[in-house]
Amino acid sequence: MDGERPEMIMGGRRNPAYGEEEGFPRTEAVTDCCGLSRRFEVILTTSDGGFFLRAREEREETGGYQFAAHHPSSPWVALRLLRGRIAEGLATRYLIREEGVRRLGHDRAVGHVGCGCVVVDGEEISFEELTDLLQSHEGWGFELRIQDPFRLE
Repeated sequence: MDGERPEMIMGGRRNPAYGEEEGFPRTEAVTDCCGLSRRFEVILTTSDGGFFLRAREEREETGGYQFAAHHPSSPWVALRLLRGRIAEGLATRYLIREEGVRRLGHDRAVGHVGCGCVVVDGEEISFEELTDLLQSHEGWGFELRIQDPFRLE
C-alpha cells in the first residue's frame, strides 16, 4: 500500500468511469464485534464476466480479513454485496484467548486460506496450531468447505 492507490482496471486499463470522481470508494471502515474499527482497501476489477470487488484489511502485521463480491452488471451492486459480507464477517468472533492460548469460542470458525496458514478473525493460524485447535475436539464430526470468494448468492 505505501501511499499508493490501487488502480481500477477495465479490460486491462484504468477505468475512470468508476474512479474517485464518481464517488466509488477505495477504502471502507467498519466496526467489528469487539468495537474495533477496521479499514479495508477496496479493489475493483472488471472483465467480460462483470465487476469483481475485493476488500483487504489494511494493517501492519500479516493476516487480516479479506472479502470479495461480484456482480455481472453493476459495480454498485457488487459494493452492496461486499459491504454485507464484511458486516457479516466481522459480526462474530470465532477465536478466544485464555491464559495466552487461542481456542475456538464455539463449534465454528470462518476465515480464508493464507500462505502456509489459515486466517480466522483476521489472525494467521499456522497449520500446526490449527491441528492443536482441532485436537481439543477429538471424536467430534466436522465439515470442511472451501468456497470461491466471489460466490454468487
